[in-house]
Amino acid sequence: MTASRYRCLFAGLVLLAAAATRAAETTPTKFARMDLLDGRTLRNVELVSYDAANAKVLLIADQKAMVVPLSLIPQPFASRFKHDLPESGATASIVPNPPAAPAPAPRPAGPPAPPVEVVPAPAAAGNAADQPVLAAHRNAAEARAARYYRFEYRAGSDSIKVTALQIETDPPQPVDGWPGRYRTQGRAFLEFYDSVGRSFSRASSRFEVLTEQAPDKPLTVVQFLVK
Repeated sequence: MTASRYRCLFAGLVLLAAAATRAAETTPTKFARMDLLDGRTLRNVELVSYDAANAKVLLIADQKAMVVPLSLIPQPFASRFKHDLPESGATASIVPNPPAAPAPAPRPAGPPAPPVEVVPAPAAAGNAADQPVLAAHRNAAEARAARYYRFEYRAGSDSIKVTALQIETDPPQPVDGWPGRYRTQGRAFLEFYDSVGRSFSRASSRFEVLTEQAPDKPLTVVQFLVK
């Protein structure tokens, strides 16, 4: 083997090693499971973007969009997400493109066909791209309701501890005249222990949450009402 062939072979090996190193350092964006530091376990996770202003990560878990503080993600992934994920507001496609339509078969030769009136199809009732947005508003509303009923709800002697809680919500509805604002209504079912009476009790309550996401700003809870 000549010296020139040795040099070409060596250069190829160097390029392969560099490519393998870059692949190993690439930050993954999909996980079958992610254990958060607050005890929650997320499954089928796909990272979308990072909100540097509020130190939060937008992700999709089990086909539901949610916002998670970076502080709840274990290391070393938290630091890698912070630097490698696209910033909030950047374009991130999470809906696969539809397959291209097959080419029409050639028409046989003959007289020209008469003109056909084209009637536009009615608009679809919903847009699949809106589903992550609705899911994010729903998750924010449920998180606010859970915090209220665990730490702010008053009942009995007011010396209580919530031992079980279930939150059920309706699909978020857009608020007329407020772009980016949604209203979510729901119901809470809870069991609590009264330390004064030393007894367990159960209760249910209805609530309404207003959430809003202004352009280039994170999603926030505007109002929480108990009905």
